[in-house]
Amino acid sequence: MTEPHLLIIGGGLAGLSTGCYARASGFRTTIVEHNLALGGVCTAWQRGPYTIDGCIHWLTGGPFDRFYEELGILPGVERRVLDEWLTYRDASNATSIRITRDLDALGRDLTALAPTDRDEIARVIAGARELGDLAPPTQPRQLLGVREQLGQLWDQRHHAGTLLHFRKPLATWMRDHLTSPALQRLIGAILPGQVPAMFLCTLLGYLERGYLSRPVGGSARFRDALIARYKAAGGEARTGATVDEVLVQDGRAVGVRLDDGTIVTADLVVSTASLPETALRLLGGRYDAADVRTRSETWRLLGPIVLASFGVAAPLRDLPGLWIIDRIAPFALGGASNEHLYVRVCNDDPALAPAGHAVVQTMLTTSYGWWATRGAHYAADKDAVAEIALDQLAAHIPGLRAAVRLVDVATPLTFWKMARAWRGAFEGWMPEHGSMLTSVPKTFGTLSGLYLAGQWVEPGGGVPTAIASGRQAVQLACADRGLAFRAPEQR
Repeated sequence: MTEPHLLIIGGGLAGLSTGCYARASGFRTTIVEHNLALGGVCTAWQRGPYTIDGCIHWLTGGPFDRFYEELGILPGVERRVLDEWLTYRDASNATSIRITRDLDALGRDLTALAPTDRDEIARVIAGARELGDLAPPTQPRQLLGVREQLGQLWDQRHHAGTLLHFRKPLATWMRDHLTSPALQRLIGAILPGQVPAMFLCTLLGYLERGYLSRPVGGSARFRDALIARYKAAGGEARTGATVDEVLVQDGRAVGVRLDDGTIVTADLVVSTASLPETALRLLGGRYDAADVRTRSETWRLLGPIVLASFGVAAPLRDLPGLWIIDRIAPFALGGASNEHLYVRVCNDDPALAPAGHAVVQTMLTTSYGWWATRGAHYAADKDAVAEIALDQLAAHIPGLRAAVRLVDVATPLTFWKMARAWRGAFEGWMPEHGSMLTSVPKTFGTLSGLYLAGQWVEPGGGVPTAIASGRQAVQLACADRGLAFRAPEQR
């Protein structure tokens, strides 16, 4: 029997995950990837002796480990469990709070900072221990019957009070339940104010359980393990090939046309491209365009960034791996204002920097439109931004400027060129209250044979949800073709 052909637009983690699950379920697969290499925004690049890690700052495991094991990433990729998630520092008064796996100690530190919020802090810690057990769905909502949906609600009945209390946007919850400006500022610097407050509890719960880690070898090691699994399963890939159009015949997706005019036919298509690009460009606005435009105009993006990285001839062992430096003097960068520094110090992985060295990175808020209009000034503006970033970091890391040996700057245009990230938003939609309740459909109305996967159908994005969405896309494809869904055999 001939294997049905599944064509996958995009070779990032979602596309690779889709390919692995599709191969295990009896499909022939072809990934068509715009970039010259697979991996999408889960990427790293070599600059002399330093590796610039462009993706995983922490990896969420625990209930997501099932997916990593199915895809052959675990146990082959070693992980270093995070005993400390991040350190928050108030630059105006040198207050420092370490957020570690010891939630009792964290509760005491937060209470010392904000004694009037003692009761709500205790509720956050209790909520973390409760919600840290919640598992992600393993099936797309479209395949769940009424009984299964009611069963999910029944399974969450013991968490109802906590979920109701923390379902508000973080900023609203802080306004309603916290009195300390210092504590509000700290939490607001850690997570965007638009996300549901339960995100804070869940992250802390995962941290305490040891579910947050970093892959040894960085993002490249994680990415390469998934690429190897896909290729070992017999999946095909065409890199350096940009899709210009999804071909439709009699209301069904039947393949794609590439930018060089090549036609690639298929029985089914999965797009991991951004939702706006899929609907408005690849489908020419013929299906659900009004809904997509409404989302694009009303839903916020996880905004574009400048990633400024510095190879440093110093080990910097005394600095935390993740560091938020708050209440600095606001500064403009690339069309946007920044009021705190988000700093990553790669000082514990020899794959990222040679012995005695480290890589210091800062992610800074910027404007896609500003960079898109730099024209001939683009290179000079990157150099100027690097100087601004280095000035900011050097104010908090003594001796940094003299120790810098390499400078690298990635802009929103970098992420667009590399991975077609819509307007440079490499993680898609902000996981706001409304977007979490109104999920993005994984199909297009009356159009059959086309499914969506990736960060643009899972508000909030991130590695685990991108991988899980590929699994769900294949479950939908199997249901369409009357095939049994099968996960890859664990090795």
